Amino acid sequence: MKFKYTVAAGLMDTRGKMVKRPILELEIENAQGRKLIVPAVIDSGADTTTLNAQYAGFLGIDLSNAKEREIIGIGEKRVATRASTFSFRIPKMNMTMEVPAWYVDTKHVNILLGQEVFFDSFRLKFEKDHDTFEITPAPKR
Repeated sequence: MKFKYTVAAGLMDTRGKMVKRPILELEIENAQGRKLIVPAVIDSGADTTTLNAQYAGFLGIDLSNAKEREIIGIGEKRVATRASTFSFRIPKMNMTMEVPAWYVDTKHVNILLGQEVFFDSFRLKFEKDHDTFEITPAPKR
């Protein structure tokens, strides 16, 4: 399925053009059945899906005993993370999945869909010159 790149509000590149990103809308649901539609950047530079710790609270994920690790690549220095999983639905594709995730307490990250499991599950084709990206389920091995 093809999707359009999304303008990153207020961001300009070095040429003065608006920055556009491959953003996928996800639906998340907590144990009480409350649902949210949230934007996630498909990030080929992220090894693992990384998301803001505020979502753990919404989803009812207890991170207090979760494995802790520091990662680099977001913010100005190493950032502490807690490992868990992240379950979501891609409404436009009517697909549900769960991926391993790092939860971070930083203003620099909302949701970055990283390579681990997500990229194994899909063929991704980025066509920024056409303002589109395509997601196709990968054949099962």
